[in-house]
Amino acid sequence: MLALVVAAGCSGGSKKAHQPELRVRKDVTQLTEQEKRDFVDAILKLKHRPSPWNPKLSYYDQFVWWHTNAFDCQIDAAHMWPSFLPWHRKLLMLFENALRKVSGKPITIPYWDWTDPNATAAVFSPDFFGGGGDPKHGYAVTTGPLRKGKWRFNVLGPKLNDPYQRRYLVRDLGSSIATTLPTAEQVNEALARPRYDYPPYDIKANIKYSFRNFLEGWRHAKGMKCIKGTTVPLVTLQDPQQMHNRVHLWVGGAWDLKRKKPRAGSMVLNASPNDPVFWLHHANIDRIWSEWERIHGEVYEPRSGLPNGKNLNDTMWPYRTIGIETTIAQLLDIRKLGYRYSAP
Repeated sequence: MLALVVAAGCSGGSKKAHQPELRVRKDVTQLTEQEKRDFVDAILKLKHRPSPWNPKLSYYDQFVWWHTNAFDCQIDAAHMWPSFLPWHRKLLMLFENALRKVSGKPITIPYWDWTDPNATAAVFSPDFFGGGGDPKHGYAVTTGPLRKGKWRFNVLGPKLNDPYQRRYLVRDLGSSIATTLPTAEQVNEALARPRYDYPPYDIKANIKYSFRNFLEGWRHAKGMKCIKGTTVPLVTLQDPQQMHNRVHLWVGGAWDLKRKKPRAGSMVLNASPNDPVFWLHHANIDRIWSEWERIHGEVYEPRSGLPNGKNLNDTMWPYRTIGIETTIAQLLDIRKLGYRYSAP
């Protein structure tokens, strides 16, 4: 939360309170060459610093571990529920602070507006996050600072979700599962949804009303199921997932669908933050949510009735386990949280 700073020495001895300047998360196309280098360098530093919460993990891998374990059936914190948006908002804030801590620079997470081809080109440029994978090498990424041999995965998802357990970045941009990215028209459709969420407040919430489920992207879902300790959405890769889900599929790709174990790229897996594109994607998701809040108000539902961590005044896993007792209600106003988004 923003702290008030008291300015001393005002005329007449009065004290004047003012708020610190807001951090600005930029459109990726607005980054300078130096800002791009600083962002990538900070990510690489996180990979080689121990986590302040678990010294067995790197600072970067701590975030991958949290996201991966959020799918645990006993936790079930971050997806397919109303908490999807505030959970990731808090994750972004912690990650952004980590980047600043290791770099000593005022870094903010840029957002990838996937409706803009120029932004997509900027994200996947060789001097930023590298391009798509090489089909001659199993779709391993072989360009940029995250290429195979330079960027290694230390945290993997369960074999149920990640049967091949690769330790390098795999992408098949625009594969047959998701050949296109979401459009501006679809973003406007999301912004027009009248309610934050809608009963039953899960993967089956009616997208005519539920902004959260429309934006998260579940379509034709039959529910969720706990399989081998992991919460699994009851959908197939052939189902036309949209918005947030579609971007994960577009980046990672999925192919050889007739196999018993279809191949899927890194961004399709539970451990998707292993691909740092994750952060730019979710910054855009957060930006769209903040725009919906500007239009409809800073509202969240439900207030009660769901498992712990999903109601308005609940704290969330894993944040409460490391002493962060922030409630969902305290995460609804990004300006009070200290940041804003630039215009495209």
